[in-house]
Amino acid sequence: MGHTIIGTAGHIDHGKTLLVKALTGTDTDRAPEEKARGITIELGFAFLGEEATIIDVPGHERFVKTMVAGVSTIDVALLVIAADDGVMPQSREHLDVLELLGVERGIVVLNKADLVDEDWLDLVEEEVRELVAGTFLEGADIARVSALAGDGVEALKSQIEALVVQTEERRGVGPFRLPVDRAFVVKGFGLVGTGTVIAGRLEGREDVEVLPAGERLRVRGLQRHGQEVEAVQAGDRAAVNLPGVSTEQVERGDWLAAPDYFKPTYMVDARLRLLFSCPRELVQRTRVRLHIGTREAMARVVLLEGEALEPGGEMLVQLHMETPVVAVWGDRFVIRRYSPALTIGGGRVLEPHPRKHRRGDRQAVAYLEELDGTDAEAAVEVKLRYLGETLKADRELAGELGLDLERITSLLEQLAEDGKVALIRVDQALCAVHTETEAVLGKRVEAALEQFHAENPLKTGLRREELRALSLRHAAPALFDHLLQTLERQGRLGVDGAMMYLAGHRIQFSAAEEEQRDKIEMALKQAELADMPGVDELARLAGVGQREVESILRALQTLGAVVPLEGGLWLHAETLAAVQDKLRGYLAAEGQITVAAFRDLIQGNRKYALALLTYFDSSGVTQRQGDVRVLLT
Repeated sequence: MGHTIIGTAGHIDHGKTLLVKALTGTDTDRAPEEKARGITIELGFAFLGEEATIIDVPGHERFVKTMVAGVSTIDVALLVIAADDGVMPQSREHLDVLELLGVERGIVVLNKADLVDEDWLDLVEEEVRELVAGTFLEGADIARVSALAGDGVEALKSQIEALVVQTEERRGVGPFRLPVDRAFVVKGFGLVGTGTVIAGRLEGREDVEVLPAGERLRVRGLQRHGQEVEAVQAGDRAAVNLPGVSTEQVERGDWLAAPDYFKPTYMVDARLRLLFSCPRELVQRTRVRLHIGTREAMARVVLLEGEALEPGGEMLVQLHMETPVVAVWGDRFVIRRYSPALTIGGGRVLEPHPRKHRRGDRQAVAYLEELDGTDAEAAVEVKLRYLGETLKADRELAGELGLDLERITSLLEQLAEDGKVALIRVDQALCAVHTETEAVLGKRVEAALEQFHAENPLKTGLRREELRALSLRHAAPALFDHLLQTLERQGRLGVDGAMMYLAGHRIQFSAAEEEQRDKIEMALKQAELADMPGVDELARLAGVGQREVESILRALQTLGAVVPLEGGLWLHAETLAAVQDKLRGYLAAEGQITVAAFRDLIQGNRKYALALLTYFDSSGVTQRQGDVRVLLT
């Protein structure tokens, strides 16, 4: 059995606070203003035995947003309706909110039963059954009580206890999250933030992150159910003590969360349901009040499947918030009309960090429909399949889906074993890319190389960054490197130093270029070292421009036929080999050589002698020692 959070709901002055006092002995109206006016303004809390907490929420129309904050985490609802008034506007609105937030169990309480006769009670009960028809309260118990006189209170308590024992213990999975519904300072202790733990576990002396601000704070103490404890976990009604913190740093609507998992967002994708009671259709970019967790934010609704949403209908939407919120896949929310305030709909978050969608974006709709039709664990593969040119880290997935890191790692490893994803280590993070995406991006790399080879038949290939700019400019560097390694391993891509090329690519000369190539090679082979032709002379001999000659020379260099020297000089490989043999023979006999001696040895000029010796130094044949060279290898 898990700890049960019970929430009251109902119209103003229908006796919710008095009912809580009758059930628990606790008066939840704390503030003087509440005492003076006889209404609940802020959330109140009371304990029913050891295993249940009752949240008393306000019923006045002006305080519905506070009511939403209170019921966003409850397991069991008490819909309180005064027998002398019957069903009232906030009775209907509160029931709508409970439905939209996914509450599944509850009891209808006909309070003030002592003020009316049996026939009237029967009429009100019939009205209530019509109200709850088709909702989670259809078929629920209807308790007749008088909170003031105490009539029926014990019977109601027994009914509540029967629901409490049915509450399953929430698994403490997922990173810790607690939506703050109250924050206050206790003299001598510091700030206390209270709320219901949505997921995970928190121990005293651990750090929490206050979101959306992103400030990291150390926890000094914890209370559960009003008692000091070493840890709190999912389902617990908790108070978190944060010493040295002001009320400006933590307030209702904030989240206390495990650090480095959750990111604030200004957009979410969601499935939105409009209530039948909504007075008119919802059109594009309607401004609404969004209630998620315990936060209220103004938002615009972007409809993704049409230009209008009719009352009672559903649609995939993107919500654009004016202030940041924190959301996880599956979180419930409520929207209220901007003015006059009225609950008009709600739904479920599908993607907490979406890209901005264009209207009619079919891929976005297909993605969201898949997310909407699955659970959090299956959503891992769906998210990766639609990810695009980037990687998804394990911790990021954990925060977006509300799963703990160990479970995410296990799911990713299983997907990799099934051949659905590839895993890449980036620093300390385990990142993933879907194999379908990997295949598509790999083909884009190959297409870029294929086009380059077609346009540049005399070039070997592209440098890594040039290839990235032409194929996957926006891809994460680690993903691009992974694709190159995969393509090379599969024999689809070749690497020659810094150059990338398609496997099987060979430099190809046209018929005209073959003729020019022969002339250039012949000129370099036959020239004396004292009178080697430069690029301009080679261009004249080949009958083409200098740019064309340079292109052919680079291609011949790749083929190993010519070698570039310092100062823009070129030498045929056969000539270079002959010079190297002469130099080795001389050094073997004499031990060292000067520039002048080398110039005489090759019967060249000083310019070529210096360029050749620099080449031999850099290639490890010789070593310079002062004004002479000696044989190194």
